[in-house]
Amino acid sequence: MTFALVAICSVALAAVLLLAAVRKARSAPTSAALRDRLGVPPAVWSGVAVPEAIAAVGLIAGLCFPPLGIAAAAGVVLLMAAALLLHLAAHVRGLALAPPLGVAALAVTTVGLHLANT
Repeated sequence: MTFALVAICSVALAAVLLLAAVRKARSAPTSAALRDRLGVPPAVWSGVAVPEAIAAVGLIAGLCFPPLGIAAAAGVVLLMAAALLLHLAAHVRGLALAPPLGVAALAVTTVGLHLANT
């Protein structure tokens, strides 16, 4: 049962990260609007797509090699902590904090489930 939960959370988190990476890499209008609101240079914003995509691959590979999944999910927690700090520094509040908080919560859950499954 625990592995099934690990798989569900890992795949869901990987899907969210891949979507975010593609949106950043393609400069989707809503992604670019958030980038501008946060005051992040376009090159840096596009660059964030790289660790997001790598983490997604690590989460999926982590289903076969759990330490990699744990490391990938822990990296996402750190990435989302940085995103939250960036939001707060730009005085972005309220519901706009829901995406990084939600992704961080899913990443923490994924780490916990991985650890419970080992």
